[in-house]
Amino acid sequence: MGNSDRKPGLIKRLWKWWRTPSRLALGTLLLIGFVGGIVFWGGFNTGMEKANTEEFCISCHEMRNTVYQ
Repeated sequence: MGNSDRKPGLIKRLWKWWRTPSRLALGTLLLIGFVGGIVFWGGFNTGMEKANTEEFCISCHEMRNTVYQ
């Protein structure tokens, strides 16, 4: 059993994966990142709008029992 039989470590495998050239063009990667960012922003904004309603706030038992009695 020599060293050649061992599988490379996690860091070496990640480094090799990271350093290999991409099959996609830079513009394609930027476009995918831009569209992904818009989708993330839309979902985050929708979640914040839902959480910023009075119904959401009074759904907590502490607020319902103290403010709206």
